[in-house]
Formats: sequence, structure tokens, C-alpha cells
Amino acid sequence: MSYATESAQPSVLELARSGNPKAIAYWLNVFLLPHNLFAQAEPAAQPGCFKILIEFHPSPDVDARSPEFQHNLMRFVCHHMWKLNSDVIDGIQVVTRFIGKPQMLWRKTVRVVSPARRAKLAAKLAESAPQSAAPAEIKTRIQQVTRQKVQFRALRSLLLTGTTAAAFIIGCWLGYSDAPNEQKTATAANSTLTTRPDTIKTVLEPVQVNKVQADMDGTATILFGGDVALTKNYTELVKDDPKWAFAELEESRLADLSIVNLEAPFTTATDSKQAEPFKVDPAQVEVLKNGGIDVVNLANNRIMDYGSTGLDDTLKTLEQAGIRHFGAGRDEKEARRPEILEVDGQRVAYLGYYGSETQAATANQPGINRKHNDRIAADIQAIRDQVDWVIVNFHWGEEISKYPSDAQMELAHFSIDQGADLVIGHHSSILQGAELYQGRPIVYSLGNFIFGGKPESTYDSAMLRVALKDRQMKVELLPVEVNGFQPRIAHGDRAAEILHQIESVSDSFPQALKTPLVIDARTNTVTKPDGTQTESQTPISEPSKPESQPEQSVPEGEAPPAAESPTEEATPSVEFAPTAPVPTEQSAPAIEPSPDSSPVESPNPEQSAPTEAPSSESQPGSPPSQQPWNNNSFINQNNGSPAPMVPQQTSPSPQATQDPHTHLDDATRSPSTNSLEPIKRRYAEADRSDSQTAFNF
Repeated sequence: MSYATESAQPSVLELARSGNPKAIAYWLNVFLLPHNLFAQAEPAAQPGCFKILIEFHPSPDVDARSPEFQHNLMRFVCHHMWKLNSDVIDGIQVVTRFIGKPQMLWRKTVRVVSPARRAKLAAKLAESAPQSAAPAEIKTRIQQVTRQKVQFRALRSLLLTGTTAAAFIIGCWLGYSDAPNEQKTATAANSTLTTRPDTIKTVLEPVQVNKVQADMDGTATILFGGDVALTKNYTELVKDDPKWAFAELEESRLADLSIVNLEAPFTTATDSKQAEPFKVDPAQVEVLKNGGIDVVNLANNRIMDYGSTGLDDTLKTLEQAGIRHFGAGRDEKEARRPEILEVDGQRVAYLGYYGSETQAATANQPGINRKHNDRIAADIQAIRDQVDWVIVNFHWGEEISKYPSDAQMELAHFSIDQGADLVIGHHSSILQGAELYQGRPIVYSLGNFIFGGKPESTYDSAMLRVALKDRQMKVELLPVEVNGFQPRIAHGDRAAEILHQIESVSDSFPQALKTPLVIDARTNTVTKPDGTQTESQTPISEPSKPESQPEQSVPEGEAPPAAESPTEEATPSVEFAPTAPVPTEQSAPAIEPSPDSSPVESPNPEQSAPTEAPSSESQPGSPPSQQPWNNNSFINQNNGSPAPMVPQQTSPSPQATQDPHTHLDDATRSPSTNSLEPIKRRYAEADRSDSQTAFNF
């Protein structure tokens, strides 16, 4: 935090706006250096113009002379010069070359008209007009100048075209000249800026949209972790050090939002009906704050270990710490309330469910948000058209189960059919697989993250990193190794080993989730790591309403009734675009930009935000500073924001109130179409002897 004093020097931003070349170079390098690009600036011969020299190392994966690279880099530089909002900078000349090489690669000159520059030019125009000129006279003079430009262009076209085209041009010219001013400006006069309301209508109540402070680069980066319980085993090892747990995980602080499943209440209560209840000293909330945790899911089997007192203490502790929560509450309305956050213009709704009837919140009783298919469908469909993204969290499955059950798969598919964009699961304590269904990702379990509920402090885990821009989503599974309850991103062989654990299960799904990949929700296309692209065979549209089912729920530990087998769904095929480590339009990190080779002679920064892209494709084991996720780039820039797309074809409504963490005997359950039971048996022997898939707890 900086404090202004009477003798404070001008900031770098102020110096750059005033036209200081060194400050301009510093401003650009803040955004260029993460992409391994370096800029120098100096004044050009023409007043108000600057020469920008950009140097970088050659790369076999990037053609620095290609039109795409030139286009994207120019847009990137112009965008940040426009954001500088200087009233003295009128244009820039960009020159590129390799570091240590005197030869110039290419040079382009563009004009950059920022809002401050435009206002200054308008003021100069007003000053040059007679003092007695009324605003109406100035407007008339501007219209006359515009008309003269149109006439000049028409005459030029007349000279360059034949007689047939000339007759057409003359007719258009005369018609335009005779048209009243109101007709000429009708389009501009009718265009209005639309703003979205600050509240979202849910099933039970209007919910306030909370805006999250972010880096405002146009991309919302969200990081998901697994189960967190800072309980006895954790405190005995770590003691009272609030910084230890996240000391090696800078990624959670760099993300716009970091989310975990909080599986122990913050309370000092002593009355519990559980045999081995979990609880955490409220002072330990500092661990989450130091780790950059912004949101927690409370819909799980441990948050009610100390009843209503423990839950109320937890809610107060989180609210005082500024950590948002969802999935549980003081009554049914609060427990069912989604957390809706706006990050970099992206509105994201978070829903959390757990399948316990005894712990469920009611109108007058605190508890968790009960998992039932009718409620899930109603909650998603109520907000679907009012937000950009819907993310659903489920606390489900059988503990220490490597594979998700059929009931889990059916429930995940059902949620996506109702309009969910991403499904995140937890509770199994170990890593499970991940799949794509109808072009949407499902991660069945991220495993234990910082889990003091077990004595083992060294184990494998994973995080899911999601970047959102417009209607595009990039997802990437990050391998995590936990040592002494301290998670860190794994690299090298350890990263490959952890990812192999996930892939060994994911390969058994009809369409395994291979990351990183980019999902375009507007076209329902998926871009995979190998560069191929596909479209889902089932178009995304409005979901059919779920069949009404009685309110049933099965507590943990009891076997649920068998779910009906779903009808066979079309497995989406996928095409993918090649990756390219070049600056792209604010698109998914490290994915090749949309092929736009049009020359960039005078880009308009107001109409299209330039690129922020990494210099190399992200690998799970790369250091954080090289992760393209820190650069927040996206493919296929599109400022439009079409209505969220929702699947049309839905799978039969599974009994979401079944507790899918328990399995039925194979003899009494008929496997569904997408059942994993035959595959589980097929891999059973291999798993017993495969040391790479062993998990530590």
C-alpha cells in the first residue's frame, strides 16, 4: 500500500500519459514481459507519435513474420496504449526484431486515439471556432465537413469505375445529400448502452450480484481445489502458522477467484452428536485468507458436525473474513441461495448440494442445501438466462472410491442437461476421473487438498483452473503434490504421474476430459490439446423440464433405491484447433488466435480489445511465471454476449436425492448405458499392481 505525501513524485502512469518515453516503455513491458517480449520507446519525428521497438527471442513454433502474429501483436500494443488514455499520444510506429539481431522483422504505423486524446482534439476544434459560434453552428459545420468528405469519396469512386457503376454511385450520392440530418443519424441516435440489473431472480428470492475486484483484463480466472479441513492432525503438525499451508501455492493468490470445499466448521462449540466430529478454531480462517481463498462450498457431510451453533459460527467467521460461501445457511432460503459473482464482466453463479435429509435446511432450521433433481433443475433454469456461467458443486460418492458411481454420472449429466456449464465434485478423498458431456466438463473429485481429518499429511491432489471470456471457457487440470499439508503444483515426472492417475480413470468415460482445452459455448465446439476441434452432436438449446418426482433423500451410509437406466445419449465428437504460442485476441490462454490476416493499418481500440497471450503453451509442470493462465488470453474475440445456451436433449431425471456415494450390489443393479462397472472390473487387476495409481492418505 502506498501513501501520498506532499512531496510525492509523479507515478509511472502519469509520466507515461504525459509522453515520457521511458514510462511508456515501462507501461508496455508490464504486459509484454509475461509473453517474453520487451519494448523500448522513443519519440518519433512527428509530434505526438512514438516509435516502439519490440524485441523477442526466435521460436520454432512461431512465425514472427506471419500476418497473424503481426495483427495480434499490433492489436495488443494498441489496446494498452489506448488504455493508457494519454491526451498527447496520437500514433505509434511498432518495429520488431529478434534480440541481439540488428535486422528489422517488420514495421507498422498506426494511429491511437484514446478518449482523452479525442476530448483534447475536440477542445482544440472548439477553440479555433469563432467565440460567438453557438453549439448548433458548430454541429452544422461538422456536418458540412462530413458531407464534403462523402462527396470527395463519391467523386473518386466515379473516376475509378465505369459508367454503369458511376450512375449507381451518383444516385446514392444525391440521395444522401438530399436526406434530412435526422435520417442520416438515425442509427446512431437509436443505439443505447444496455446494462444488466444488479439482482438475479432465483427460485426463492432475488439475489444480489457481487462484483469482485479483478485485474480487468477481460478474462475471469477461477481456481478450484478439493477438500479442506484444518482440524486436529493439521494443527498438531503446522501449529499456529497461518501462512504455512499456502506458502508454496502462489497460483491461488494470482487467480481472480479461488474456491475450495470447506469440510469442517469454524466453531468453539462442544456439543456434537457425531462420534468423531470435525471442528476448527475460528482463528484458523486466516489460513484461507493468506491463501487467497475467496469462496467456499459448505454443502458437505461435516459442516453440521456441531449442529446449528457450529454452522452459525462458521457463517459469521467467514463473513467477518470476507470469504463468500454457498451450499448451507441459517434457513432453506439462505442454504439454497446461489453465490453470484461478477468477475471481469463475467457473471458466474455457484450452486452447492449434498444429499442428506437429516442435515437439510428447512424454513426454520439451518442446514445444507439438499440434493434433489427437481430442486437442481429449478435452481439452474431460474438463473440460466440471467448469468453467463453456472457452476454446480456436488458432495457425493463413496469415500476412497477411485471411480464415480453410475448415480454420480447420471446426476452430473442431468445437471448439464438443465443448463450447468461445469460440474465439480468432492468427498471421495482421492482423485477420480474427469469427462466431457455435451461439450461441458465434469470433474468427479479433486481429492483431499489440505485435509487434517486424516493423519496422512503427504498425498496427491489436483486443482482445476478455469478461464472465462465472453462465452468461452478454458479448463486445465493442475497436478498438486501435498507434503506436510502444504500443497504445491507438481512438475516433471511427479506431474506426469499425478495426471496419469486421473487419466487412467478418465479413459473409461465415453469422452475423457483431456486438458488444457477450450470450450466455445456459442457454437458448442471444443478445442483440444492436439489442436483438433469438434462440435457436440446434440445442439445446445432449452432443456426439457424434469419429470416431477417425490421428495426423497437417503442419508449417508444407507443404500439408495436403484435409479432408472438413462436412455443412450449421443457422444459428442470433438474437433480442435492447433495451438500457437503467439499473442492472440483476448482468448483462451495458449490457444491459437482466430485466423484474421487483415492488415492492421489503423485499428480501433474501442471496438476490439487486443490480445494478451502467452509466449508458449502451458504445461502442467511449468513454473507459475510461465503459465499462460497468468496472461489471460482467449481465442475468437467476440464482444457479443449471446444468451446462454442450454442443452436441448436431456437424460432422464436421475434420483438426485439418491446418495450416490453408496454403491448397490452388482447382482441387484442393472448397469446404465454409460455404466463404468465392466470397465472397473477390467482394470481392477491392473490397478492392484500399478504403483503409479496408488494414492496416499
